[in-house]
Amino acid sequence: MLDEHATLYTSIATVPLYNRAAYSFPMLELLALTRDARESCSENHECVSRLSDLDDMIGRLSEQSFGLARMIAEHPGSVAVGDPRLEEIDAYFYSVLERVVDVRLAADAKVASVVSKSSLDAKWFTRMLLGCGVASALLLLSLIHWNGRIGAHLRRSLKRLEHQARYDALTELPNRVLLGEHLSESLVRAAATGQNVSVQFLDLDRFKDVNDSLGHRVGDLLLQAVARRLQRLLRATDFVARYGGDEFVIVAERADAKQLTEMLDTLIHEMSEPYRIGEHELYLEASIGVSTYPQDGAQPELLTRNADAALYVAKSRGRNGYQFYEPELSRAAAEKLRLTTRLRRAAKASELYLAYQPQIDMKSGCIVGAEALLRWHDDELGEVSPAVFIPLAEETGLIQSIGTWVLRQACLQASAWVRSGLPPVRISVNVSPLQLERADLPGVVRSALEDANWPAELLELEVTEGTLMRNAEEAQRAFRELRELGVSIAIDDFGTGYSSLSYLKRFSVDRIKIDRAFVCEIGRDKELEALSLAIIAIAETLSFDVVAEGVELDVQREFLVRHGCTVAQGFLFSPAVSPEALAQLLGKTAVASSLSAATFRGFAL
Repeated sequence: MLDEHATLYTSIATVPLYNRAAYSFPMLELLALTRDARESCSENHECVSRLSDLDDMIGRLSEQSFGLARMIAEHPGSVAVGDPRLEEIDAYFYSVLERVVDVRLAADAKVASVVSKSSLDAKWFTRMLLGCGVASALLLLSLIHWNGRIGAHLRRSLKRLEHQARYDALTELPNRVLLGEHLSESLVRAAATGQNVSVQFLDLDRFKDVNDSLGHRVGDLLLQAVARRLQRLLRATDFVARYGGDEFVIVAERADAKQLTEMLDTLIHEMSEPYRIGEHELYLEASIGVSTYPQDGAQPELLTRNADAALYVAKSRGRNGYQFYEPELSRAAAEKLRLTTRLRRAAKASELYLAYQPQIDMKSGCIVGAEALLRWHDDELGEVSPAVFIPLAEETGLIQSIGTWVLRQACLQASAWVRSGLPPVRISVNVSPLQLERADLPGVVRSALEDANWPAELLELEVTEGTLMRNAEEAQRAFRELRELGVSIAIDDFGTGYSSLSYLKRFSVDRIKIDRAFVCEIGRDKELEALSLAIIAIAETLSFDVVAEGVELDVQREFLVRHGCTVAQGFLFSPAVSPEALAQLLGKTAVASSLSAATFRGFAL
């Protein structure tokens, strides 16, 4: 019985969701202990009375045990170590065993009476009593032995629990709990000695690429290798914990800033050295945010939060480096949280909207396409730049739902223009890298086209060069399915990223767009003019169409047309406008087959 309890304790202590078969109560074994007593004391009233009490106790003990088993089965985790109900069952069980001993002694008394009446030899009688005493002693020793086993089980379960509560299961590094305890102790020591304590929030750059390309098993092995390297690089007095995912926190007590800077330089350099994981040679870089006691905070939570804010800046400034906390970072973090909250609210309340910038055939003046551009006007913040809120949407995951809405809305709007009698034009929609990686983009596109009854040949998806390079295999698969649907692919902002000709050919894109950074220098910088010419030549060589972005001056338009780029968009023709304003422009194009740039500029938008 006690061994069963020991197993029960251990299971509850080590399994978060306790799930086992119904508890089997060993009633037969208990009854077997009193079988000979029942046979020998049938004529002894006191003995029979004790047996009756014992049967009642065994029954109640059985009910309690079964009741506890049902509770555990119905509500896993409802019973834990130290639960009074378990202690009550154990205590009651000991009482039952004591009663078993009483019954056995009562039965022995009956035997003694019979022996006396039969004038048995006194020596034999003494041996019988001695035997009964020995049996009782052995039973008590057995109880002590089982009690010791229970204690050992419980102690081992508590060692395991303490370790699990304070250490990361994958890397064996301290976890957040032990980090908080150690940091608190370090701050107490620093307050007494006047030393500085630095909190370093370390994040592995591009670790997700390893998981996505090689799988989580390799990713886990890489995290273990990172943990070992960090332990090797740090002093015995430093402390490193796994904060979660690919984030680690280092607590270092340093006498001066020079020591801290040397430590950070070493970490950045050593973390970029290759890792050998099986047959793979992997390269990682690290970004580190640093906060220091006492100037950046006196509480563990504040120091950790400030180090995290500094880490965010370090990653935004190019990664593979470190950033010390500055008070301005807290204000920036607060503003970011405010923007994120309002963006979530805007997305939920359908406060985002689309504007459309026409793409113009600069020879004929006709509208040949329109790019759908996401916009956000907030009652409190006013017009929020896409350069501000789109990265937030990507970081928070909102880009998935927002991107799906943009695709659907753009197709529905294009179909509505045609139903109203306007000429059909190609609609271009920007696609985020996260949409390409994490969502069933071909399925989303197919659904949007079907719901709007819009032909796939008049939908174009724009992606950046970085999107292609970020997850090439996934991008190639998605593009293949999209092209099978009939959707065309354009490379946005061409020339500002990797500009890999082999990737362009591999993905078989339809169109490349010259970035406005090059277009705006036409007529000003001969070298950048040459880059625009090179992009046009690449497009011609690979049989791609080419579109120029950001055309604002006649000299830019003339240069582009003269060198073979005839389609453009920009303020020279029209900014991004409302669906109603673009409908008016399309109506104008339907009446006159050609519109001059001056006509677009003078049109009431």
